[in-house]
Amino acid sequence: MQKEYKKPAVDLTDLAIGIVVLGIVVAIGGLLLTSVRDNRLTDSTVVTTTRETITASDAPQDLTNGWFNAISNITNVTDDSAIIGSGNYSVTTSVGGIGQVDFLGTSEANGTTVNVTYTWYNTSSRVDWGLADNATTGIAEYGNWFDIIVIVGVAAVILSLIFMAFGRRSGVESGVSY
Repeated sequence: MQKEYKKPAVDLTDLAIGIVVLGIVVAIGGLLLTSVRDNRLTDSTVVTTTRETITASDAPQDLTNGWFNAISNITNVTDDSAIIGSGNYSVTTSVGGIGQVDFLGTSEANGTTVNVTYTWYNTSSRVDWGLADNATTGIAEYGNWFDIIVIVGVAAVILSLIFMAFGRRSGVESGVSY
């Protein structure tokens, strides 16, 4: 009697390697695009916002315009000549370039209404910045799907290994083929 060997299952190792390579390329591309975008930011037009009113608080208060650059001054809302010293507050920049002013708990201005004059980068003045920003945002969205793609790829590889090892038992004498 002649031995018949079953046909091996589809080898999905290339799929797993392809997913890993795709993930690496997307990650490097995202880093490069973010770097290009950030380097172009300081080439944008600087705009000054004068007398934006916020409440001085020891919790961070967001400024209205994105891509914050620097604070020129903070004054009391009732008296523009009463400049509040920079030792009374700290300034941070959150994700998306939003400036945040955080008054110290010991500041005399805490709990009062103040006017903030600051500068920010007008990113709509630069097409090259907008292009890199849109591409960075698009690649960031790819990351939401990447986990699903990896899970499906790993499941496919596991199933292919199971089918390769055990295959279909049809009563025909067969050997394991890898």
